[in-house]
Amino acid sequence: MPSLRLIFALPCMAIAAALSLAAQTAPVVPPTVPPLLPPAGLYYRYWPLQVVQFVGAELPYSMIVLDVDDRAKEPAYDVTLTERASGRRIHYVNTPALLAEAKRKGDDAFAVPMQLDHPDAPAKGAQYLLRFNTEKGVPVQWQFVQGTDMSEQGKGLTPFEGPTPVLLYREQGALAGEGTALRVGGITSTADVWKEYAQPPYFVPYHGAVSQDVHILSLAPVSNTWTDDQPAVMADGADWKLNSAAGTTYSAHLDHASASSTVLTLSDAAKATAITIEAAATPQGWATDRVRLGPIHARPEHTVSIQFTPALTSGSEAHFDITAGRKGKLASGFVQARVGPTGATTETWTLDSPDWARGKTAAATNSTQP
Repeated sequence: MPSLRLIFALPCMAIAAALSLAAQTAPVVPPTVPPLLPPAGLYYRYWPLQVVQFVGAELPYSMIVLDVDDRAKEPAYDVTLTERASGRRIHYVNTPALLAEAKRKGDDAFAVPMQLDHPDAPAKGAQYLLRFNTEKGVPVQWQFVQGTDMSEQGKGLTPFEGPTPVLLYREQGALAGEGTALRVGGITSTADVWKEYAQPPYFVPYHGAVSQDVHILSLAPVSNTWTDDQPAVMADGADWKLNSAAGTTYSAHLDHASASSTVLTLSDAAKATAITIEAAATPQGWATDRVRLGPIHARPEHTVSIQFTPALTSGSEAHFDITAGRKGKLASGFVQARVGPTGATTETWTLDSPDWARGKTAAATNSTQP
């Protein structure tokens, strides 16, 4: 005959199992909560390789930058020439997607054929040769020579010109070597010795650098409208699409959901990058605690994060810290979120640090439509 303890335990176990099943099948996010969107105006780009030369006074440009993404079958190239007098950035790209991306951020951009000869892996003495013609048919030829070994000594944040917040972080880097030169039309600018770092005759770098694993986080003053097919019941494992009027498509996946926390991953197949949003659904809408950005499936040490204190909600103000990896602080500031009469949310971002970016600000707007 079963014991009284067992007899009483059986109904309790059945009730617990039923409650557990109900918790698994019940919606963990109320269907009345609006779609969970990435922060307004936030643009993220990951480049496996970046090459830079600081240009001399012979040419009307202060800098040339080559960004390379060779993770897909067809490599993507984005070359940026910065005008010395105006600071205007002109992009030359080899794909329609990069052309549209540059124009969304307000930069001048042109799609042109390019040829890039480069080594299999960055190493001291390696040479890169880039050739293309501008939209006006002016030939551009750039030779870059790597002068030092690639190492974590070259990691860090690069100061970025321009009125709006742009943070460029390098995980590894190396300096340019002798022979680095840019030729536009019939004029050549040869890179000068970088005297601040030179220790002749043992170490003589030149004004340029090559970097690996480059993260670029920019906040652009733009307006964006989103549409999605978010399911009425948002539970663990839910999948849907999120599309912007600007042409960005995210594959949304709910990794985890509870009464107090939701982890949503938005994957951008075109850029092979992902945005992970940690937020909580409240009666007033979403409260975003942290946003993490990086290549798809990247480990935390190869991502960039934005932490909000307190959690960012519509109609509130929050402090934010931007970090690289697990603890490398890049920047800080505050963001104000305001809801307009049409329901659109405008987020105004202002940087307090680093020093060279203090006071830079951008106001961007998110709105949704069915």
